[in-house]
Amino acid sequence: MKPHDRPSTAPRRAAAVPEAPVRDDGRRLDRLILVYDGDRGIGAALLDAVKKAVGREDCALCEITHGPLGKRRAWRACEARLGVAVDELHRDELPDAWGISRRELPCVLGRLGDAPPFVLVSRAEIGALQRSTDALEATLRAALARHGVAAA
Repeated sequence: MKPHDRPSTAPRRAAAVPEAPVRDDGRRLDRLILVYDGDRGIGAALLDAVKKAVGREDCALCEITHGPLGKRRAWRACEARLGVAVDELHRDELPDAWGISRRELPCVLGRLGDAPPFVLVSRAEIGALQRSTDALEATLRAALARHGVAAA
């Protein structure tokens, strides 16, 4: 039996999202998927901009990646350093088939090829980042390493 064929002894997540595959073959992560705890659309964007302007943001991940006028420069630089495609979804765009509940948002998912995405960074981890892009980058890199998946 190969190491990756053995049953896992790690605690299972409550969500239906599969755990990250451990890659010892150096295969790169195809993409990160940031899932925001907010809805898409003009109305939601305007309300979000007002909340940001008065310092009342509902989504800890959005606080890190976006300001009142759009994507933060520090986050753009972080995306470029990671060297992996980054997609962004709002909670109303999240496919039901992924099995992620609203209680788990915001979160960052990882994806290898056509496999279902897996949680790389949880809501609790994002909440502990204190609005820091540097802390998010360090957390993403640590999560990737923990799961045995290489990023640039």
